Amino acid sequence: MFTAKKAISRTIRTAAAALAALLVAAQFFGCALFGRSSAKTDGQPKGGPAAETLAEPGLPYYLYYEKGSYTLTIYGVGDDGYYSKVIGSYRTAHGGNKTPAGTFTLGARERWHGWEKSYAQFATLYYGTELYVHSPLYHSMDPNDLWESYYDGAHGIGGDNSGGCLRMVTEAARFIYENCPEGTKLTIVNGSPLGTTSDPVPDRHGKLYDPTDITAKTMKRK
Repeated sequence: MFTAKKAISRTIRTAAAALAALLVAAQFFGCALFGRSSAKTDGQPKGGPAAETLAEPGLPYYLYYEKGSYTLTIYGVGDDGYYSKVIGSYRTAHGGNKTPAGTFTLGARERWHGWEKSYAQFATLYYGTELYVHSPLYHSMDPNDLWESYYDGAHGIGGDNSGGCLRMVTEAARFIYENCPEGTKLTIVNGSPLGTTSDPVPDRHGKLYDPTDITAKTMKRK
């Protein structure tokens, strides 16, 4: 009887640990449980400026973007105390020469940011007063009103077609907005010196919302 109780207790602890791990994953990539995640988490190269930077208190992540591969990689703090742990990578559009190379710090953020004819969710300023890390573009402040061309069309994510901002799926923009506070470093490099890679954006199957956006999935679709 005692042995059976120990076995049951051990099983409960194992299940609890598995659930805790799942919840941590959900915190990092919320829509992985509710939608289709576009994060690539394996096979990414180590090294580079993130792995050479000692983690700072209150700044759990380091962002690294290679313009040549259109890939933004999110690094977390490794066991060595540096930003050496790959959290995930995302396909991201840039603006060619309008997107500066260098190391920047994230600043103010807006739930919705508007331009003359378009809007973006989870916009986080990274350079000057006009260049942001943000979601795909929308016709209005409605996550079910996606501007298809700027998601997977002629000006889609994964090209050099932005005005200088870094445009990515909503899942990635939201993670940065919610988990990368002001002062978080973002390094942008020309070419692809580390050879980072990312998967294409998820297929939206003709729908007018970003498949990684859990907000859109909880609203009435048009």
